[in-house]
Amino acid sequence: MGAITRKLGQQIKERRKALGYQSQQALADETGVLRKRISEMETGRYTGRITDLQRVLATLGLEMEFRVKSRPTLDDLDVLFPAEDDE
Repeated sequence: MGAITRKLGQQIKERRKALGYQSQQALADETGVLRKRISEMETGRYTGRITDLQRVLATLGLEMEFRVKSRPTLDDLDVLFPAEDDE
């Protein structure tokens, strides 16, 4: 999976441990989400239901935020793709 899912998984794992859930099973028992699914979330391999992810995030006091991705400006494009004569 991508960098975003790995980062999300890392945040879930760190928060789980910070709140005293010493095992994935302890969090699974609290949320009603299978331990296997929590493992998938923490390793960035989760492709399951958004409701399970929301339940885990809510239990851990985390939330996801979505926003419209802005378009790059011409200046951004110049930095990303310099003209050949600029090199």
